[in-house]
Amino acid sequence: MLSQKNKQGWRNPWVFGLIAVILAGVVINIKFYWNVTQHPVRLLDDHYNVKSHNQYDAKWVQQQAERSTLGWQVKLHSPHRLENDALAEPSAAKFILLASPAELNLELANREGKPIQGGQVFINAQWPEDPKFDTQCELFEKAPGRYVGQLKFPRAGNWDLIIKATHESRQFEMEQKVFVEIPKQP
Repeated sequence: MLSQKNKQGWRNPWVFGLIAVILAGVVINIKFYWNVTQHPVRLLDDHYNVKSHNQYDAKWVQQQAERSTLGWQVKLHSPHRLENDALAEPSAAKFILLASPAELNLELANREGKPIQGGQVFINAQWPEDPKFDTQCELFEKAPGRYVGQLKFPRAGNWDLIIKATHESRQFEMEQKVFVEIPKQP
């Protein structure tokens, strides 16, 4: 019979098990809390991509207005590029890169189709799951309106490329989804 004076109840394996489960729950919750406070959370949409910008944000509205008034034409190419299936969903990657580092060629033209010379072009590659894998590169002008550079991807998978082009204090920004497949080295 158990009573308050009987100390053998605490030696029961069921009591030890219950205490172990409670302690494990507390430790796991502390770890979750630490992860949330130490690592910023990226909000992802249904396709595991970083969510779209807030369309009511004044800065975003201004960027979109600037982009439409500029009318710049941007085309991204790569010799390591493989076209995606034409029947792929619109949210899917536009093309597949088969190398890392991948050579990227960007053609930048104004509204009339004339090349934009003397601009600065940066590409920021974002890994949707973890910002520590994000990488960026600068593209250098090789010919009028043609910018070339190499971007090293740390891992294979879906990437969001944010292309920023600046010319005479005017900025153009666009996003491009790509899938990177890094071939295994023999």
